[in-house]
Amino acid sequence: MAEVAKEYLSFLIDEDEYGVHILDVKEVRGWSAEVRSLPNTASYMLGVLELRGEYIPIVDLRQRLGMTAAVLNNTTVVVIVKNEEEQSLGIIVDAVAEVYQLTSEQIKSAPGYVKIDQKLIDGIASVNGRHVVLIHLDQLFDFDELHSVAQPDMSAT
Repeated sequence: MAEVAKEYLSFLIDEDEYGVHILDVKEVRGWSAEVRSLPNTASYMLGVLELRGEYIPIVDLRQRLGMTAAVLNNTTVVVIVKNEEEQSLGIIVDAVAEVYQLTSEQIKSAPGYVKIDQKLIDGIASVNGRHVVLIHLDQLFDFDELHSVAQPDMSAT
């Protein structure tokens, strides 16, 4: 019996391709000036976006991965993702690339000599001569902490 492939949405940061499980993606949208910054947050936390009654933390994936900050303009892409508890998060990426169907046999662990925290990625897949780093969202971001900062304190009213 053939293994069922899972779909992954891939996106670009610089020239590197990253991916997340497609079932974790809620939507893809352009950058919005409606993102409101919040004081005393991590440098990669750009602010929150009110979307259909929910405040969604917006983070710069480049900064979270230790790269230079994203340049925000009308071509900037925000991928809205969710974790297992249905908490949403917007990640800033340079561009959306492809949707790939990958089997577990195609996904390999990062080599031990690569300087990356292994818990942050689900693996690396080779697709059409490119390497796609599959991100483990729940390890890369603390959804609970980001949401506690993003949600207004209703008890103060």
